[in-house]
Amino acid sequence: MAELKVEAIGGGLGLKLPREIVEQLHVQAGDRVSLEKMPHGCFRLVTIEDKLAEQMTMIEDFMHEEDA
Repeated sequence: MAELKVEAIGGGLGLKLPREIVEQLHVQAGDRVSLEKMPHGCFRLVTIEDKLAEQMTMIEDFMHEEDA
């Protein structure tokens, strides 16, 4: 688990990601990520590419279920 500090950035707030998290997410400056609230109240940070891949897998699984 990584502890992040909320900092003022321009007119808003931001988080600095530790290098280990950046490396695990395979992100760099300018990349987009999604912060999702999970049903049990936690949050999940995922890259847009990973989220799209998950959605495609769900669609493909649904299509295969329809074929059966």
